[in-house]
This record gives sequence, C-alpha cells and structure tokens, in this order.
Amino acid sequence: MFLRIRIVWFILFFLVLVFATKLSAQKTKVSQLQNAEFEIMQSNYTGSILLLNEEIKKNPDHHLAYFLRGLAKKELGDNLGAYNDFSNSILLHPGFSKAYYHRCILKIDFKDYYNALTDINKALSYQVTNTDYYVARGYIYNILKDTTNALHDYNTAIFLDANNHNAYLNKSLLELNMKQYEKALANINKSISIFPFSMNAFVIRGYIKLNSCDTAGAISDYEFAISKDSTFILAYYNLALYYHNHKDLQKALNNYNKVIELNPYHAECLYNRAALYAENEKFVEAITDYNMVIKINPSNIYAYFNRAIVKQYLSDYVNSISDLTKVIELYPRFQKAYVLRSSMYMQIKNYKQAQKDHDFAQYLSKQNSDSSNSHVADSVYLMPLLDFRAEFQALDTTAGHVQFKPYKLELKDIYVIQADNEDKKIGNYNNDIDNLNRNQLINFKLKINNTPPNISYENIAESKTLFDSLSVKTKINPQMKQIWNSVLSAMLKNFKEANEYAMQISDTSDFAYLSKFHMANIYLKQGEQEEDENFETQFADYSKISETNKNYSKAIEEYTEAILHNNKFSYAYYNRAYAKSLISDISGAISDFSSCIYFDNNNSNAYYNRGLLFVITGDYESACRDFSKAGELGLPESYALMYRYCK
Repeated sequence: MFLRIRIVWFILFFLVLVFATKLSAQKTKVSQLQNAEFEIMQSNYTGSILLLNEEIKKNPDHHLAYFLRGLAKKELGDNLGAYNDFSNSILLHPGFSKAYYHRCILKIDFKDYYNALTDINKALSYQVTNTDYYVARGYIYNILKDTTNALHDYNTAIFLDANNHNAYLNKSLLELNMKQYEKALANINKSISIFPFSMNAFVIRGYIKLNSCDTAGAISDYEFAISKDSTFILAYYNLALYYHNHKDLQKALNNYNKVIELNPYHAECLYNRAALYAENEKFVEAITDYNMVIKINPSNIYAYFNRAIVKQYLSDYVNSISDLTKVIELYPRFQKAYVLRSSMYMQIKNYKQAQKDHDFAQYLSKQNSDSSNSHVADSVYLMPLLDFRAEFQALDTTAGHVQFKPYKLELKDIYVIQADNEDKKIGNYNNDIDNLNRNQLINFKLKINNTPPNISYENIAESKTLFDSLSVKTKINPQMKQIWNSVLSAMLKNFKEANEYAMQISDTSDFAYLSKFHMANIYLKQGEQEEDENFETQFADYSKISETNKNYSKAIEEYTEAILHNNKFSYAYYNRAYAKSLISDISGAISDFSSCIYFDNNNSNAYYNRGLLFVITGDYESACRDFSKAGELGLPESYALMYRYCK
C-alpha cells in the first residue's frame, strides 16, 4: 500500500468553496456535502457514507459526492468501494485531478503500477504544481526501479514546496535503499523538523540509525514512537526484529506478541515469531505460528519449507515430506526443497525417491535455480527474517484509521415479526404488516426486524392477556387476532402455543404468507434452541441432532410456502437463506440472499451474510464486493472483514 490518504482541511474546504457562488438550490447541495465533510473530519466515516448515499440518490451526477464517499471508504479499508467511487467521480468530471490522484494510490495498493502511473500523469496534466502528485509519481518510479526519475520527482516536490515533509520522507527511503545513510538521515530529520507528529518518520529514522550503527539512537526512536502511540504496530515490529537479531529472546518475543495482540493476522510477525520459537526449540509453538501464516497466505512457500524443517526435528518425516512437496508444487525449481526432501525420504527408507530428489537438486544447483525464484508469490519471504522494508508500507505521516477489529465469522440474525412500543417519531413499521396494525387496541405495533424490541416480558404478557380478553364486538379480524396471539406467544418463548395459533390461519387468508413466515421462524428458533442444548453436553446426542435438522428443514418448507404466497417477500428469502446455511446448503443460501437483495437492494445484512458465504466458498472477490456494499449501507463491522480478506 502506498500513502494513507490524508484528509486535511484544505482539501475539504476546497469542496465547499467550489460551490460558494451557486444558486439557492445548489446551496442545499453544499450543505449536505458540508455535513458529510464534517463527519469525515470527525473520523465518523460510516456516518459520512450514509449522508453521501442520500446525496447521490438525490443527485446521481454529483461527482464530488462520489469523491468524498471514496475518501471515507478508503479510510475504512474498503479499497474496492473507494476505487469504484473515484472512477465514478472521474466519469462524471474527467478533469477532476484529485480523483485521479486517489485512484492512483489505490492502484498502487493493487500493485497495478503502470496504470497507477497513467492516473498520476493525468492528475499532473490538470494540476502541474501539486507537490503530492510528484511524491506519488516518485514512489511509483522507485517501485519500478527508475531511481533517476523518482529522485527528480521528489526534488521537484521540494522545489515547489520546501515544507513538504512527505517528499523528504520518501526521498529518505529512496536513499536508504541506495545505502546512502547520511543523506537518508538528513532528509528524514528535515521531514521530522517540519512535521514532528509523524510516528512513521521516527521509525524510518530508527531504521536508518540502525544501519548507521547507532543502535541506541534506533531504540530511542522506536520507543519514542510507542510512547506517543501505544498501538503503533510498526515500532513494536522493528523493536522485535532488533532484539531477535541480537538474540534477546524475551524482549523479541514480548514485542512480537504485542504486534500479534494488535493484529492477529500480521503474517510477517507470525512468520518471524515462528522462527524465534524454532531457534529456541519450541517446536509446537513454531508449527502453530507457521500454520497461521499458511492459513493467511496458502502460497507462502517459505512457511511450508520452514515448517518442514521443524517437523523434521520432531521426527515427523512423512508430514515434512508433505510440506516440501507443497513447496515444490508452488515453485518446482527450489533446489533446497529437493535436498531436504531427499533427506526425509532417506529417513523413511524410500531410497529410490531420495536418489531422484538428490539428482534433480544437483541439476538445479548447476542452473543456480534458487536465485531465480524472485517472481513467485511472496518471494520476499525467502529470507531468514522479514525485515523493516517487508513490513513498512505507510509512507506518509498518518497511521491510518482502521486497525484489526476482532469479529466472529457468523451470520446476521433472522428477521421476525415482533411487537414493539409505538414510536410515532420513528415509524419504522413495515408495509407488509400495515393491515395487522389497524384497529389495534393495545399499545404495541407489529414490525419485522432482526433486533430485539425494547419491551419487557411483563409488558408482553400483560398485553397478551388484554388482547385475549377483547370481545367479539371490537370487530377484530379473527385471522388478525390469531397472528397477534401467535407473535406475542413466540415473544414469550411459548413456541407450542405460538404454533397452534399460527396453524389456525387459513391458506386463503390475506395473512397466510405472514403466518407461514412466522411458523418458519418458530421452527428455526426451536432448532437453534435444541442445538444450544446439545452443545452444552460433552458427547453429541445424535437423536437430538436429527431433531434439530428436522426443525431446520421444516423451517425451510414454511419459508418456501410463504414465498409461494408472496414471491416478493424479501424477508422470507433472507431467513430461508439463513436456515439453509445451518444445514450447510451454501449454494442454496447464496441464491436466497441474492433473491432477497433483488427485492430489497438496501438490505445491508443480506450483503454481509452473502459475503460471509462467499468467504466460505473461497470467492474472495465476490465477498469483498458484498462487504463493501454492506459497509456503504451502514454496517461498520463489514470493514473488519475487509481488513481481513480484501487486502
């Protein structure tokens, strides 16, 4: 990833000033943007997205709304959603340089460097004096090993703005890579003197000092960064590397542990901690960490290779061979894998295969094949430890706004018909059950939702007693009365009684589809209840598991009946998808969530859940699209999943 996007005042106020002289209708538009900008400045990115959604709905040709929403999504780690918004902004206003710039940064994140170069050149063609654009292009040139042009762009940025701390920072990194440590130190010091609030700059300076044999200065810079930001992963990581290389086991382990505490999916740190464990003969712990690295990235050939070495120490020769075979499958010309596998075959007395591997390793040795493996995925891992440059990614002064957030990989809960206190200010009652809320004499209304109502069991019980006592003279529709009784009984967890009420509703009734939907919910809840009870016992009771699955199957049947009575009833598709997921019908669940979205394309939970199912199937591209949409629609937990699966 290149630059964390800097959302600073001059960018945001620029958007307001553009429209300052427009007519009154346009001023309303500015006001909406101002609200969104304010939310962004307050780091309320999800709130700003919801405001911008409204603006885009009212004014679908408003390029600035897409641009701002793209900034907010990028800060939340939704790179795909941000990319689409910047592209829409460019489509609506092809001369908008800032959209090209931010899309360029995303293309750098995607390692699409040549197309990133096209975007930044386009941005510069519209705004030739923007120093941030030169810094971005310099970074791309540096990645493409064009040191001359990279240095020229950094110098141009400094010539245009002698206080551009980011230009000095990036120039110092270029000089660091060229081993020009004195120049690198001078430029990073200049960056810090201009903007002393960049903890990244202190870590860079620490690394430069370390290479200049100023160990005390390096440690001081790392510890200073941590003192200012106790969640600053990069500083802990570099301290861990220093102590690891200097054989201070406990301090290295403490710092690795801190990194993994802050981000359990930090693959580089897990890899290095595994190496530390292995060096100190903690082989079980090492294998656990290598397992996690491979789970995060199944193409990491050196994690397999090192895990094979650890398994060798544990005399697990068969599984060591399995790991080495995976290494060779991923990179068939990796000489060391053949050498080690030959040794493992010798251990299990498979001399023929051992000789075959030995001979091929000798052939590869003559070809010097291991030096050519730089093209394979994650070749950076082909080092004893992953150093600063492998981990260091954020090259500007901000640390970003999204760190790892813990989450459970579980579906959002089902929708149910439930009673709630009437709130005229909110009025979030579904059109599908409006008829049930007419002529209603108790202080509740029915609604369909997947969050618990703010009412007590005592209130529900009192209302049910009152509703049962109402005389026939009230002229309440009998079918309506049965639905109400069934819903209230279900809320009291009296599922048997709730089911009896619901079964009295005729298939020809206007409420038949709601009745079927409600009965399905009852079966689903009974199945979940039995499943919970079953998991509380030490040994599985297979008769109970069978009963649980029967309840799920009955629920699916009733949801299907509800859909037959009303094929546009989105909640029935949603809940049927949920039920299908419980019996591992993943493709059927995906299909039903898709139908739910077709009839209700603003259902954030459906996008979220379909994304989870795509993760299970390994379709991360589709999953990330769904998480992006769910986040856009107001589910902030989607961004934790994007952080995990969409980087």
